[in-house]
Amino acid sequence: MQYQAIATILHQRDLENSALNVAIEAARRWGAHLHILCLGVHQADSVFYHVGASALSVQENIKVAQEDAIALEAQVRDRLAQEDIAWDVQAGTVIFNGLDAFLADHMRFHDLVILPSPYREGAQRIDVTIFEACTFGADMPVLIVPKTPVSLDIKKVQLGWDDGREAMAASLAALPLLQVAKHAEIVLIDPPRHSADRSDPGGRLAQHLARHGVKPEIFILSKTHESIAAQLLRRAHERDIDMIVMGAYGHSRLREAVMGGPTRNMLQIADVPLLMAR
Repeated sequence: MQYQAIATILHQRDLENSALNVAIEAARRWGAHLHILCLGVHQADSVFYHVGASALSVQENIKVAQEDAIALEAQVRDRLAQEDIAWDVQAGTVIFNGLDAFLADHMRFHDLVILPSPYREGAQRIDVTIFEACTFGADMPVLIVPKTPVSLDIKKVQLGWDDGREAMAASLAALPLLQVAKHAEIVLIDPPRHSADRSDPGGRLAQHLARHGVKPEIFILSKTHESIAAQLLRRAHERDIDMIVMGAYGHSRLREAVMGGPTRNMLQIADVPLLMAR
């Protein structure tokens, strides 16, 4: 099992602030085909069209978005022309309110989407929408790249496990990386006493992974005053972990947007590659 079709999404001409370089490295390392989607996004909300905006101004805004997408595509083609990987690039123009549906349809034909952190410095609301469209709409695993330079020479992987559907989806999505890693560990924080795994927390996941050639260790931690995300990340630093794998949005997106949650918190603080799925 390998990633054969990977993708990344760009909407700004600042390529160094995107995940493009990591996506190129991933395509080369894994022998995968890389698809780059260059978006021109018309940012106006739909209500804009009902408060007196002229058809001419709307048309002009869409034209600017189209020009942005075409210019970005040309920039990416110049960048990829020097690479020895299989790739294609596509320009697309979309109204912001239609972005979720557009990406949900477009991204589902890939094995993995590689994106920069949606909460990095300089990120826009479109970055959160792109991440959520890929995870919710397209049901794709997403590899989040922190701002700091990273390598995809993944030797040690941490799986944040809570016995949930989302965590299971992330663990399965990470199999190609787990199978070549030298060390994998399943980390549980205060597992419930009445769960199906109460006598052997994480045991069923470990057994399943073992059947795929992965031999993970299981670690059970007590909850501290830190958030779950902070606790997992601190342990990752202590163990020199190269990648964290965890489920995305076990709680509703609205709840996490208002009150916070492991997904949002981890996206905000992670400084190692983060693979998420749901």
